[in-house]
Amino acid sequence: MKIAIIIARVILGAIFLVFGINQFVQILDSIIHFPLLDRRADNYLMTLSRAEYFFPCLKILEMLCGLSLLTNRFTALFLIALFPITLNMFLFDVFLGHQLLPLGITVVGLNVFLLIAYHKYYKMLFAFHPKV
Repeated sequence: MKIAIIIARVILGAIFLVFGINQFVQILDSIIHFPLLDRRADNYLMTLSRAEYFFPCLKILEMLCGLSLLTNRFTALFLIALFPITLNMFLFDVFLGHQLLPLGITVVGLNVFLLIAYHKYYKMLFAFHPKV
């Protein structure tokens, strides 16, 4: 089980680190041919990009989370920080960007698997009456 956790952590960390870096240095555009999105998906992404701070902040957070997962530092914290991002990626793929659905399923699956693996760190978050 420990080996599966390490593999999942490294894969998820590498995905977020590489895609985060790609926002600032387009390294993947020459390697991977990304599919064209339909009009609704393109409109959604264009609307988000109008807020000029959104994607740079998101990608910096993704790089920090990826680096954390790769180095195994503050892993439980950054897994929680990544969950809304991975859930949004998955829902975007389900409703708008169907061509990217395998990546969305992989990322949300890895994140959920790791959240379950690190569940002992989250017990106090869900305590009805936390002890002080």
